[in-house]
Amino acid sequence: MSTEISRPVSCPRCGEAVETRMWPGINAEVNPNLREQVLQETLFNWTCPACGYVAQMAYPCLYHDKGRKLMVYLVPNGGKEELDAVDVDRAFPQIGYVQKRVVSSLAELKEKILIFEAGLDDRAVELVKWALSAVVEKKDGKKPREGYFSFAEEEKNRIGFVFFFQGSAEPVLKTTRMDAYRRSLEIVEEVHPEQKGFAPVDPVLAQKLLDAYKEED
Repeated sequence: MSTEISRPVSCPRCGEAVETRMWPGINAEVNPNLREQVLQETLFNWTCPACGYVAQMAYPCLYHDKGRKLMVYLVPNGGKEELDAVDVDRAFPQIGYVQKRVVSSLAELKEKILIFEAGLDDRAVELVKWALSAVVEKKDGKKPREGYFSFAEEEKNRIGFVFFFQGSAEPVLKTTRMDAYRRSLEIVEEVHPEQKGFAPVDPVLAQKLLDAYKEED
């Protein structure tokens, strides 16, 4: 079951204390409506009924998709020190088979869900994103501020990402061939065994994977 709590939240604009529903635990199979709201980027929206102030309210949340053997722990604003203090796989052997990820933003949570639902390895996806970002910077003359997986189409041999640039709120879609993903997956399987516990899989890891691959060569 998903976990629901209610807590008062003070409006940053008018100071009104608003009793607010929160979901510190989401079970995607039991509550697919919550999964849908995460993907639509509406679950964490918050509106003050007194003054109409609107914000996106991120808080620690554990997303679990049992069927896909996936857990993603959202720790807003970075850091996972509280997880480092616990050997999760040893403390909870019943979830030892589950792939566990830690993310620091709502956008990253959504991205992980999309990647695993597409049946892809997020480590290989990060490698493709890293490489495509470099191509975009060289071609367009500006470095993407951030980028996220969007879709994969095996039949069309395409994988797509949306990139955001400094000074613009509009995302730009860039695609490359799925062959790039398959090659990245070979690199991952060669140099990076699956990590234990809740692990960040992000651009920092992508750079480490590439460095390790180059060292082997």
